[in-house]
Amino acid sequence: MYSAEEILEIAVKIELNGKEFYEDLEGKTEDKELKRLFGFLASQEDVHRLRFEDLKRYAESFVSPQEWEEIEPYLNAMVQSTFFLGDDKTLAKVKKVEDVREAIRLAIQFEKDTILFYYELLKLTNEEIKEIIEKIVQEEKKHVLMLSNV
Repeated sequence: MYSAEEILEIAVKIELNGKEFYEDLEGKTEDKELKRLFGFLASQEDVHRLRFEDLKRYAESFVSPQEWEEIEPYLNAMVQSTFFLGDDKTLAKVKKVEDVREAIRLAIQFEKDTILFYYELLKLTNEEIKEIIEKIVQEEKKHVLMLSNV
């Protein structure tokens, strides 16, 4: 079972992995437009990571104990099944990919999985934190569009 602080730490790890993935792709491609896109996406993941690290200081007030009891099992299942545990999960796959087109497909899936996870976080948060996460969700949606248009 995860605490609110651990869930925020998972969000930090999602962003770190995203940054690393996009930096790897930036180094693998010769296409200047793709290099620029992957570099931009890597920098965006870093900005999101810093926001989540900042939110961790609010972890105790992140969610009421009653709300946490209701949502914790779902978040735990999502974290374990969606993209974290196992070689068949998105995070493991993106680190091994060599083909740029396959990487873009996996990156889109990664961004979509991330958005779903953050939507669940929105259900737990107070208005101040919700605003920050909603902004990150909107930015992640833009990433999907950018990747889809490549």
